[in-house]
Amino acid sequence: MSDDVLGYVDEQSVARLARDMIDIPSPVGGERALAEYLAARFKAAGLRTEMQEVEPNRYNVFGRMEGTGGGPTLLYAGHLDSAYGGDEEGIAELGPGYQPKSWVEDDWIFGLGAYNMKGGHASAILAVEALARSKVKLRGDVLIAGVVGETCHVPVARYQGARYRACGVGARFMVANGLAADMCVIPEPTGNRVAVASGGYVYFELTTRAPAGATYRRGGQVPTGNRPRDATEKMFDVAAELKTWGNDFASRSRYNGEPAGHADIIAIEGGHPFRPTKLACACRLYFEVGTMPGDRENDVVEGLKDCTRALKARDPDLDVEVKVVQTAQGAEVSPEETVVTALSAAHEQTWGAAPEVTWEGWYADTGPLTRAGIPSICYGPQGRSRGGTVGYAREGEHVNIGDLHRGSQVFVRMAADVCMRDRAAVLRSSAKT
Repeated sequence: MSDDVLGYVDEQSVARLARDMIDIPSPVGGERALAEYLAARFKAAGLRTEMQEVEPNRYNVFGRMEGTGGGPTLLYAGHLDSAYGGDEEGIAELGPGYQPKSWVEDDWIFGLGAYNMKGGHASAILAVEALARSKVKLRGDVLIAGVVGETCHVPVARYQGARYRACGVGARFMVANGLAADMCVIPEPTGNRVAVASGGYVYFELTTRAPAGATYRRGGQVPTGNRPRDATEKMFDVAAELKTWGNDFASRSRYNGEPAGHADIIAIEGGHPFRPTKLACACRLYFEVGTMPGDRENDVVEGLKDCTRALKARDPDLDVEVKVVQTAQGAEVSPEETVVTALSAAHEQTWGAAPEVTWEGWYADTGPLTRAGIPSICYGPQGRSRGGTVGYAREGEHVNIGDLHRGSQVFVRMAADVCMRDRAAVLRSSAKT
């Protein structure tokens, strides 16, 4: 059956779709144009199509190929937002690989979103469109979704509004407002490996304060004593302590016996840049602690608070406020889940070898979906860094066209297999894992 459908899948089509998606800018908060483009494609392919308003001008989009009944519902879900918008300070200067404009060199597509995750998403979209156009009859439904706001953004300080409201907001809205499925594959860039677990994090804002002291001297006055530390000087002491605490946390963190968690300073903002002659009266530091399924978020919170309490005990002048501004939860499924075994079989049929079954430490929409009762995994293409050559950070985002084509074949074969099974039997199998 799947071989009949594969005639609707080719390298040129998947490359064109991926490039179309890259060429539609979709930063966090600005996903509407891409959602509308996909809705038009889904309708043209004969899928039952819906746009779901998450908040003004932000839409999830769905296409459903309805089955004849009795089979499980399979969901392929990708996020519409790109990791950056391309206009951020420091990002805009990195070159064209960080801009929402695609180009092709040899068999590689470049451009913002190519890797994370418009390339893999295009593979899944083309697969579902091929199934629909072939008129194949499956027992279960096949769903293709595009959701807003997966990227790890958080509204803090002056960074407010939809541009900073993400970290799974679309996926959580989707499952809370009517969408249901029996399993899900998210085509994140896993290097063609099957990731059965994804990580999370606890994100902190730490603040130090001090009087807004002057930088200048007044005539006729004799300086007395040392100038009190300003807020940035205090934060330098905090940052040094966080580095020590974070290194210890990371050294102890394990998942499946492998090193897993991390702890990193993300940003520091101090003082008023518009106000010369006055020292910093406040400084904020943003600190991320990575977690894996099985970790307790409150253990992380209490551990960091213990760190700052010890610092305060040694230095009474150093009062630091600790605030949790975002918690992202990871999730895991059993390697024996149908979604894992069926995808692995489809990969082996396509590539000629079984895939590696592994885990990823980054956050993905697998978290809210799995926690909503939809066993979800990540599986998708890779960038040039797979061969040890120049990678993402230098060249910008890129994805291999051959990977995308084979990815579509994997997704077709998986749907043709799993959606012909008996749903009750699939659910019984899941209950045992």
